[in-house]
Amino acid sequence: MFFPSPSCEKLSVRREGVRFHPDPPLGKQTATLGGLCIQHPSPSFAGTAHAAALPNSPVDIEAWRTLAETLPTVVFTAAPDGAIEFVNRRWSEFTGREVGEVVGNGWQQLVHPDDAKRVLAAWNHAIESGDQLDVTFRVRRADGEYTWAWSSAAPLRDADGKIVRWYGAAMNVDARKRAEEALHASRQELVDSERRFRALAESIPVICWTADASGWIDWYNWRWYDFTGQAPEEARGWGWQAAHHPDDLLEVMQRWPNSIETGAAFEMEFRLRRHDGVFHWFLTRAEPLRNESGKIVRWYGSNVDIDTQKRSLDRTKRVAETMQDMFLPQQLPQHRDLRIDAAYVAAEKDALVGGDWYDAFDLPDGRIVFSIGDVAGHGLEASMRVGRIRQAIYALAFSFSDPTKILARLGTILDHQDPGNFVTVLVGTIDPSHRVVAYASAGHPAPLIAYRNDEPARTLAAGGPPLGIGFPLEFQTQRVTVQPDAVVALYTDGMIEFSRDLLGTERRLKAAVALLVGDTGIARPASAVQQLVFDDQPAHDDAAILLFQFSEVAEKPATADPRTLAKTWRFHSADAYSAHATRRRIVDHLRQFARSDENVFVAELILGEMLSNTVEHAPGLVEIDLDWSDEHPVVTIRDTGPGLRAWTSRLPDNPFSEGGRGMFLMKALTEDLRVRPAAGYGTEIKATLPLCKGPAVAVEGLRRDAMQRLVRKA
Repeated sequence: MFFPSPSCEKLSVRREGVRFHPDPPLGKQTATLGGLCIQHPSPSFAGTAHAAALPNSPVDIEAWRTLAETLPTVVFTAAPDGAIEFVNRRWSEFTGREVGEVVGNGWQQLVHPDDAKRVLAAWNHAIESGDQLDVTFRVRRADGEYTWAWSSAAPLRDADGKIVRWYGAAMNVDARKRAEEALHASRQELVDSERRFRALAESIPVICWTADASGWIDWYNWRWYDFTGQAPEEARGWGWQAAHHPDDLLEVMQRWPNSIETGAAFEMEFRLRRHDGVFHWFLTRAEPLRNESGKIVRWYGSNVDIDTQKRSLDRTKRVAETMQDMFLPQQLPQHRDLRIDAAYVAAEKDALVGGDWYDAFDLPDGRIVFSIGDVAGHGLEASMRVGRIRQAIYALAFSFSDPTKILARLGTILDHQDPGNFVTVLVGTIDPSHRVVAYASAGHPAPLIAYRNDEPARTLAAGGPPLGIGFPLEFQTQRVTVQPDAVVALYTDGMIEFSRDLLGTERRLKAAVALLVGDTGIARPASAVQQLVFDDQPAHDDAAILLFQFSEVAEKPATADPRTLAKTWRFHSADAYSAHATRRRIVDHLRQFARSDENVFVAELILGEMLSNTVEHAPGLVEIDLDWSDEHPVVTIRDTGPGLRAWTSRLPDNPFSEGGRGMFLMKALTEDLRVRPAAGYGTEIKATLPLCKGPAVAVEGLRRDAMQRLVRKA
């Protein structure tokens, strides 16, 4: 293969012979090509080459050829008409042909047939014009395979500018050429693939998009513009943010840049605003495309409308939550020397209520019966099953005092009613003196008991297999004599399985239970334990905990953490799902601080009417402030709607009218109700709810430093 040789600027002849030196190539190529240059000292030849400088004596010619043979590339000379006069031995090593075969025009036989016409035309043009030769072509190697070469030649002229000889060289550029071809093919394949992707994306009922490596979105299919009403110039780049629900955008702007930075696939559910202002839920996924070196070059994403499924799931969840609330006890037995408390946490993932439950009730003979369990499955069906099990235990407790007999009969009932459905359950009793606890377990986590607040709780004896396995089971009653101030905790597996570190979470649970020993000043001890154990982590499954404090209970003044007494929530009125979820979060917050649960329902009714009125009449962002600094909580709702020009708290004249009752109910049920236009908002509704603060819920009452010490001991 031929490599370009630098053109000679000077030719030098001395009596002691000819001096040659390599000269780096000029022009656009930058690789050292091993060309040959001959210099002449005469000022008259400055900047040009002269025939007199050529080696004429046998000694001069031999010296020149000896030097040429030492070069690592093919070097050649040619007559003014282009006939090859000399090539060095690198030619023979590469082509397998003798040097004599290339003299004249013999070299043309080794050029690839597809390149021969083009190469010969380039060589003839150089000879006729005197321009430098620069050509890339394929040459047959000694093994018969063709390899890409790049050849260059420059003319040597005499004092009159007449060409007297051509000097040239050749270089193997096969690797570079094939890399260029592969890159071109890869780019063409990417272009073709992109074209096919876009053609397919335009035909499917899904929003599709692409982005560059920086996350800049450069293309949507038509469904994005059809759904959002945006123009292409509005949506390009980061313009998509304008279509996002304000409650979701913050998380999107945390997770999407993180995927761009780390290369992790992006997946998230969020809401997008339709062209008419209505928000829809979408499931969005994006995957990166990487090059051969693993570098991300593009992102490909899709947005699937899941609004129907999401709202259907929400309806199922609301029904299941209602059933769960019905089947969980609204009040637990309370005695002067025994305090009972419980907490239930619904799973956040998949927005489904599970089958966890707890229960405790007094019997006429002075005993207390308690139970806790977990029904396999989630949703409405599981909640219904929980209701049947609780009622069965309640009825059986009046007939049998032994927990093992209650479990055995319960197993028979379940095999008949729900064959094939597994249930873990623990049933027990507390004697009238509140000093002996008896229980039997069917596959349920073992109870915990703590006697000191400086030592972790210990695990009591476990039980047998769960109910529902299809054949009779034998159970054993465990009896524990409790000491004053002892704390017994029963829980479902959701209390520890939300974390990958099951043993570590179990130690946290034992430590949190121990901190309750001798402390009855916390209004909701079960909720406090749950918060300490979860430590703000989400619940991946339902969880329930039932606590027994065998201590004298004294009423204490409220010492709630003031930072939790004022809170704010926001949602968009077009999204009924967020409105419902916000209402439930507010009610849960109220329940934590309320002295009793009896007026929480009334507060929830008031909130429901306030939010319903806002959602119906005030499209836009809704802000809810709750302040419980005083004795009664004050809730303020502000919207960005057109505002209420007038309102009345009277019942409508038409008794069958569906409108006008909300304000009447709110006025009748609240301690104080005010409605007025708000600066910067549409309408402001402020209501004082009929609730009184109870003792503190504050988890701060359980000292976290003590918690950590107990975890280390557990």
